[in-house]
Amino acid sequence: MAAEGRRLKESDFTVGIASCAKSSFWQHALRLFSLMPVARVDQSAFSFNATVTAFEKGRQWHRALRLFEEMQEATVKCDLIGCSAAISACAKGGQWQEALRLLEAVPKAKLQPDVILWSTAISACEKVGHWQQALLLFEAMLQVKLQPSIITYNATISACEKGGQWPQALQLFQDIPRAKLQPDLISYNATISASEKGWRWEHALRLIEAMVTASSDANVISFSAAISACEKGGQWQQALMLLEAMLGMKVQPNVISYNATISSCEKSGHWQPALVLFHGMLKEGCQPSIITFNAIISACEEGGQWQQAIALFEAMPSQKLTNPQKPLHFLDPFLYKV
Repeated sequence: MAAEGRRLKESDFTVGIASCAKSSFWQHALRLFSLMPVARVDQSAFSFNATVTAFEKGRQWHRALRLFEEMQEATVKCDLIGCSAAISACAKGGQWQEALRLLEAVPKAKLQPDVILWSTAISACEKVGHWQQALLLFEAMLQVKLQPSIITYNATISACEKGGQWPQALQLFQDIPRAKLQPDLISYNATISASEKGWRWEHALRLIEAMVTASSDANVISFSAAISACEKGGQWQQALMLLEAMLGMKVQPNVISYNATISSCEKSGHWQPALVLFHGMLKEGCQPSIITFNAIISACEEGGQWQQAIALFEAMPSQKLTNPQKPLHFLDPFLYKV
């Protein structure tokens, strides 16, 4: 550029900062932004927004917040792009109170918060498990006549799921079609997980069935949460059915899927299917965990299958696992008579 004798313009810096933001190189973005006054180039809303976005992508919430506040103090006009990036940065950093403070400050800047801003603030509350605040924001959004997006619904449902509030999560999920929106994988998974935490296996099953009917691709998270719900509800046959459905749909079960299914058999006193599942798990190349061994050994213990229990117990060191958490008193004569 020096060879051309051309003076750098604001757009040159902004393009460079935006490029750094896309690659999460927030340090380089900050360097370019800091060089603008040195090069006698005015820092506009575009360069401010690009730098705040770079901080947001780099998970530097404190820098994003500080720069956005500097933007407000300067003669640069605040806009929704910079505000959205600052709120998103606070959300990623778990700073939900700062995110809400920024949302409240938007009208003071003579701006009207849009769906993206509301959704990002709700997401900030969701990430730290503040389901009450997320619901309040969702309701406030409706009061100002803003139509929530599927992202808004998903963030609010997820907040309720994390807070163990399955009725609210289910109600929000049911409201999605009424808002002329289609639930996606995140909507389903969050609601199934909420049902699982609320010990509502019937709801979890219905949601899985709805996913299949709607041709929505249920994944390992969907099935694992539904299986866990059945396990909590003592529905071992339903858990087995779901695991079989996974395999039929070419969805590879993970250790969580197997553990929940084996545990459901163990709790219902069915050691044979639990043992079959364990061997199937090994055949599929799924590495068992300490939870797997605890459940399968307990199932064999309850079924009086002490030889199987001993064999499993002795196999644990080869899997680099410690001893089971549950003391196997009935094995004492066999383990210590050596």
